[in-house]
Amino acid sequence: MTLSPIKSNKDVAIIGGGIIGICTAYYLHQAGKKVVLIEKDEIGKACSFGNAGYITPSHFIPLAAPGMIQKGLKWMLNPKSPFFVRPSLDLDFIKWLLAFAKKCTAAHSQQSQQAILDLNLKSLELYQSLHKCEELEFQFHQNGLLMLFKTQSGLDEEAKTVAQANSLGLKAKILDKEALKALEPEMNFDLVGAAFYPEDAHIEPFEFIANMTHYLKSQGVEFLTQTQVTSFNTQPQGTKQTLKTINTTKGVIEAGEFVLATGAWSSAQAKLFGLNLPVLAGKGISITLDNHAATASKPVFNCKTPFILSEAKVAVSPFNGKIRFGGTMELGPLEDQLIRGLSQNRICGLLESASRYLPRFDAQQVDRDSFWSGFRPCTPDGLPIIGRAPSIDNLTVATGHAMMGLSLGPITGKLVSEIINGDKPSVDLTPFAINRFT
Repeated sequence: MTLSPIKSNKDVAIIGGGIIGICTAYYLHQAGKKVVLIEKDEIGKACSFGNAGYITPSHFIPLAAPGMIQKGLKWMLNPKSPFFVRPSLDLDFIKWLLAFAKKCTAAHSQQSQQAILDLNLKSLELYQSLHKCEELEFQFHQNGLLMLFKTQSGLDEEAKTVAQANSLGLKAKILDKEALKALEPEMNFDLVGAAFYPEDAHIEPFEFIANMTHYLKSQGVEFLTQTQVTSFNTQPQGTKQTLKTINTTKGVIEAGEFVLATGAWSSAQAKLFGLNLPVLAGKGISITLDNHAATASKPVFNCKTPFILSEAKVAVSPFNGKIRFGGTMELGPLEDQLIRGLSQNRICGLLESASRYLPRFDAQQVDRDSFWSGFRPCTPDGLPIIGRAPSIDNLTVATGHAMMGLSLGPITGKLVSEIINGDKPSVDLTPFAINRFT
């Protein structure tokens, strides 16, 4: 049966309804484009749903950093560790690991820091502007970020990162116990000290996406949910191909431009278009708890600053009336991870870690069946992929943001809009080009 076109008057079709796809739709709409967004499930219900919500200029060091291989091998011996690489004979997985190992150098980290920071700072500015828009309403808290340490060796190591942050223009600083108590007087931390990154901010991620989606629908942006892309049609255009239509489970979609923003599913989706994207799924987990005592309206954890339990790699985010605990990075082929589901060992590790740092945290009262999981799209060099596909002249790719997808959503969406409109990019896109992997 031949499917007829169902959307033939669109300038841009976006594949992927997470934070990157939503922000791309927003900035393309602002640029006057007619947009349709295609999502295989529901909007914002994948990695964009239950993450920590951090906007992180502080996170300027890529995942592929010095020492990660050694730490990974050590952590693999502990079933409750925050980082785990699940063994697999999948060829793409093995290639990814080898490429990752080659990038875990001081030279690569140093070369990447300014590019990552520039993206984060630009995105922070865009979040600030979005929060001022009358048509958008979402929590935005620029209260900084705390990195908490139970060990002096950990705090001493973080002091080096603080010095790097200062050299890049950030106002980071080390806090002793007294300074930390002055910043968060209601909190009872069991630790030796902290690092404070005042430029950082946080939002409630799904609230932001739901609000953006409501606004975009009101402006005529079309959404096709529960819709799978199955194949495509191109025609030759010089040395490249031009994408004319994509076939989906709900019909054929025509557009002048196409955007691939499918997060951890990008590698499999890209193969439909003849592209090889080294994007690996990194599973994270979280749980969102009510932050009020049973008999009073006073918060259990009365803090305004989000914080990371650094040695345990657990992120803690206060929202309005809620508090979210999240963490772990479990790398492996997406298909394997979907089959395996949640690891009870990782859940136990996260809860036990929270109890060590936070004496008032009662891990026994937490419903372990309420944990959520999502998949971060990770590249072997720790940098996102943003740019034109090398073989298809009207396909733009935006993926591979790892733990910074929420943080980099607005700037990525704006950059994709600039690429499609032929405008000068807001930042240099060279470090994020697809062809760095070819």
